[in-house]
Amino acid sequence: MNHKKLAIFEGTMCCDSGVCGAEPDVILVEFGDALKKLKNDYPNLEIQRANMSHSLDVFRQNMDVLLMIKKQGIGILPMIQIDGVVYSQKRYPKYDELKKALEA
Repeated sequence: MNHKKLAIFEGTMCCDSGVCGAEPDVILVEFGDALKKLKNDYPNLEIQRANMSHSLDVFRQNMDVLLMIKKQGIGILPMIQIDGVVYSQKRYPKYDELKKALEA
């Protein structure tokens, strides 16, 4: 693996993962499972997950993300960065996509 950090910037959620309540969003459940699998497959990978409800300080520390949100609106979230470079916006990538990107 060539990459070291996967950062996920998400909109407002009820909890850190968005997977709570009686009927959690299936997409968020699958994404959470993908992150667990990536962490297991790549123990040295740093995964940082921030949502606007619980981690505003992480957003404030990333001027590029703040400027993109200011220019394009929060509709660009979720935003995924790999080593500080935007990989995707407006969706949660599947495990295979993330694995391929991390190995590129």
